[in-house]
Amino acid sequence: MDVSAEIYAAQLAALLPVGPAWTRREGSLLARLLFALGGELARLHVRADTLLVEADPRSTAELLPDWELTAGLPDSCVAVAQSVQQRRIALVARLTATGGASRSYFIGVGAAYGYTITIEEPALHTWRIRSADVPVTPFRAGLSTAGDPLTSFGNESLECLFNRIKPAHTALLFAYGP
Repeated sequence: MDVSAEIYAAQLAALLPVGPAWTRREGSLLARLLFALGGELARLHVRADTLLVEADPRSTAELLPDWELTAGLPDSCVAVAQSVQQRRIALVARLTATGGASRSYFIGVGAAYGYTITIEEPALHTWRIRSADVPVTPFRAGLSTAGDPLTSFGNESLECLFNRIKPAHTALLFAYGP
């Protein structure tokens, strides 16, 4: 709701008693005082409206660092700088995470962080997490140089995240590419 110093000054003036000592004519000392008080009340009103937006982690901006501190973010698994929107997504994912040990839970966690993954169980207590979202860069004659790896791939953020939340008795293997 938009409010102004004039609206609050008029409301304050309406609360005053009547009489010659309480003159409300424009430019009087009392009118200027009421306008100054009205300006501060209008400013506080706008800040209260802003607080309603900031109370929601999906729309917070000014209180994002405080929300992150509460949720234990930024995540130590994320090594690159994130945009405000990515930070909000990570915050909401952390606050709404319910935990679990099922494949569907881990697939959902991956999706919340922007990864499309599948999970296979090649052996007891071993999961192979596949992601085609991670590029695989092969060695190429004429483009690569001596000392370059034959193939480079990996996603430290994804691996760190899953190793942090995996059940303790589970070993994770990561497979990248199509």
